[in-house]
Amino acid sequence: MTTKGYVNDFYRQFEELNKKLDKANSTIFNMSLTISELNESNKRLMNELEKTNNKNQELMLEIERLKNNNDKDSTNSSKPSSTNGYKKVITNNREKTSKKQGGQVGHKGETLTKEKIDKMIENKEIDKIITIEENKNKLTENNTPIITYEIDIKIEKVLVKHVYYPNEPQNIISSPVVYGDNIKSLSALMYMKVSSLDSIKSLISEFTDNKLSPSKGSTYSWINSLSDILSSSEYEKIKNELLKSLVLHVDETPIKINGEQYYIHNISNNNYTLQYVNKKRGEKALKDFGFLEKFHGILVHDHFIMYYNYGNGNAECNAHALRYLKEVTDFTEHQWAKKLSDLLIEMKIRKEELIKVKVNKISDKEYEKFKERYLKILEEGNLEYKTDLKN
Repeated sequence: MTTKGYVNDFYRQFEELNKKLDKANSTIFNMSLTISELNESNKRLMNELEKTNNKNQELMLEIERLKNNNDKDSTNSSKPSSTNGYKKVITNNREKTSKKQGGQVGHKGETLTKEKIDKMIENKEIDKIITIEENKNKLTENNTPIITYEIDIKIEKVLVKHVYYPNEPQNIISSPVVYGDNIKSLSALMYMKVSSLDSIKSLISEFTDNKLSPSKGSTYSWINSLSDILSSSEYEKIKNELLKSLVLHVDETPIKINGEQYYIHNISNNNYTLQYVNKKRGEKALKDFGFLEKFHGILVHDHFIMYYNYGNGNAECNAHALRYLKEVTDFTEHQWAKKLSDLLIEMKIRKEELIKVKVNKISDKEYEKFKERYLKILEEGNLEYKTDLKN
């Protein structure tokens, strides 16, 4: 092959290689575009996946919240017992123990004893005593007798006949026959214990062998008259005594009146209770009644914010605090809530022990120990919540 032929062949091969190279470059460029498109698509998918994960997390939290809310009742939240529905709810905070059911060793019973009856006889608190000598005959009359008691009550129909001698012939009363104060008092007492007018009428009728059966109208009139008397005397006394109290407990609960929702507002201490009804539950209801504006002591309540505007101090009700702690125990894996619940109950038991022996103040040393345990449990709770936030 001549030199010219060799050169021509070389250029031909070179051109073929350039074509192949151009084709390879084109393929690489197209692949680069595809890779770029795939990267963009992958970014979009990753963003969508992140949004989906976040949404799923929100939905899971919402499901958990709804589930927890559905599982709440009057024992682990501020819900009233009326919202428990048909669920079987144990409404106390006592934990299961190994103790057997029934009276416990050291517990003071309420059994009616012979000593109590003897004391009632001594204090002339028995209206009538009937003695029945059992099995007394010539063979047994010299034996030492054994005395037992049977105490009972007896309801009698008592008629009080009033004979008037007026200066002039006239009717001095609107009706010649009226019911006495004992029947009226019994009816009012039953009504206060939430007996219906029909139940009151039925009970009085049964007690009197169906001879007396006051109408529902009469019963309502007696109760209403008693209410008027209390309003002018006892009602004001109760208000004054409550205003003098160092500590008052306040609460409110919903009721239905003629199908509409109202609220019973309760104000009480150890000796007196004052209740009133209002359509509202909040600040307006308190201002309408006007009582708490005059009170300058400590209010114990369930953390209803409006109560912090009244009194010179506030305290949270431990019964509500135990419910909130039970809520944390029921729906989280936190340990601090159960510890604090146990501590509060232990402190309550200790208080009752001191009251029994007429000690009205815990020692400074014991107080500091309780305080130290209390603050330590709160620190543990704070750490558990911080751990939850990190996760």
